[in-house]
Order: sequence, then C-alpha cells, then structure tokens
Amino acid sequence: MRVGDSDAARSHFEQALETDDQYIAAWLGLAGAVESPAEKRRCFQRVLDIDPENPEALAGLEWIAKSRAGEPATADDHVHEPETLYCANHPDTETLLRCNRCGKPICARCAMRTPVGYRCKECVAGVQANYFTGKSYDYLIAGILAFVFSIFAGAIVPWLAGFLGFYGWIAMVFAAPAVAGLLAEIIRRGVGKRRSRHLWLAAYVPAVVGSLVGVGVVWLIFLSPPPLLTFGIYIVLFTSTLYARTR
Repeated sequence: MRVGDSDAARSHFEQALETDDQYIAAWLGLAGAVESPAEKRRCFQRVLDIDPENPEALAGLEWIAKSRAGEPATADDHVHEPETLYCANHPDTETLLRCNRCGKPICARCAMRTPVGYRCKECVAGVQANYFTGKSYDYLIAGILAFVFSIFAGAIVPWLAGFLGFYGWIAMVFAAPAVAGLLAEIIRRGVGKRRSRHLWLAAYVPAVVGSLVGVGVVWLIFLSPPPLLTFGIYIVLFTSTLYARTR
C-alpha cells in the first residue's frame, strides 16, 4: 500500500483474512486497498461486527457517508489508510497490529494468538500467572507420589497381565491408561488441585523410573522377566496418559 501497489496489497490482505477472518488490522488494510465505496463499507462493517467501538471503522463509515453526500473530505477523514505503528519491543519494525488487551503495538514476532485475539507476550504471561497457582513444593509431592505409585503399578499390573498369555497385551491397552488416570487424580489431590507449569515433568520422570523399578522387583522375585511386549505397551500407554492428564 505504501508504495502504491494496491492490487498486491489487496491480495495479501485477502490471504491474511482467509487464515483469520477476525484479523481487524487486515480488514482495515483491505478497506484502504479496494476502490469501491461499497467494498470499503463492507470491510468497515466487518470490523464493527468484531469490535463495535472500533474508532477507525466508525470514522471510515462516516468518511464514506460524507463522500456520498458530496461533502469535501479533509485530511483527517482518510482514516481508511492504516496508521503506521512501530512495535513496542522492536522500534525499527513497522506494524499494524495492537495487543487487544493493553493496546500496545506489536509485530508478528511479539504477537501471540489466543482464543480472544492477538495479545502481547506480557499480557499472556500475566493471564498465565493467574492460572498457574502451584507452590514450589508441589513438584516434590508429585514426584514422590508418582515414584511410589509407579513401583507398585509397574510390578503388579504387567505381572497380572502375564497370566493372560497372548491376550495380556490387549488387556494392557485398557489397563495402563486407567492406572495412569488414577495416578493423575492422586497427584491432583496431593497438590491441593493447584496447577503448575511443569508438574507433568515432575510426575513423568519418576513414573518411568518407578515402573522400571517395579518390573525389576518382579524379575528378582520370580527369577524370570515379565513378557516384554506386555510391559512395553504398559510403559508407553501409562506414561503418555500420565503426561496428557498432568500437563
């Protein structure tokens, strides 16, 4: 747009809107790239559908109305041309995007897409800080619970499945996720239902080690290894389900 290539600009704005039709900056840019007043009105109206109080869209519709009425347009009326902004974190980078929470100009490197639009990293971090309420000792609690529980589960569950012979691995497909779900709930209650960013890691590693210790105990007691296929399926499904439930 700045070098006068409206056709290329329109194509890029339309591609951006195919990816995200809620992208207000692209709708405003497209309004400046199209020629027809009807098309401009459609773009501004789409912005108001997303943000009913958007000042640029409101002023754009007013400018179109003045033009249709034959009133002379002033320099201040040409609001359909996007304002040139510079990223707050990268002052040399031009942008048309603002954080929809604090209004700070942000470039593509700083923008983080959320279910409610694009926000700066600082605003996203602030929201996450309110979400993650865990204490530092929660990691220790989760690790101890995962390790102790996994020793018994790793020893008993594959051992019992071994009595089913060939069908043991089929039973493990259902048993391992259920056991992991039980452990995840024990951990959740053990930490007081608080959420921590890396709680999954504090539980995942001890769970793997505990499961290996458990199967080792069975090996020593019965002087024979458990069915490797059965245990392999157990450890994969158990740890992956635990990861998903505690993340």
